[in-house]
Amino acid sequence: MIRVTVELVSAVHPDRSRVLGIAEIGNDGVTSTATDGKRGSYTVRLSKWAPKLGETWKRGRVVDFDRVKRGAWDLLFLALRACVGERNK
Repeated sequence: MIRVTVELVSAVHPDRSRVLGIAEIGNDGVTSTATDGKRGSYTVRLSKWAPKLGETWKRGRVVDFDRVKRGAWDLLFLALRACVGERNK
């Protein structure tokens, strides 16, 4: 699983920093097995800030991701587009 944490880091005092949200991207294993690891399909879960960090805000899916040509930033982009892309045209 890949976990991306978005944190607001306070310039005033560390105690004022807070987590704004967490993205969890998990490989489903099916596409990886079928393609000898060259491609992957992923489930995506986004949360919002505390006290709702443990709750799911949005869900999405990235299908048939090319691991040979693309990297982690590409996967994160596609995960975000799958979950909130329609809100930001």
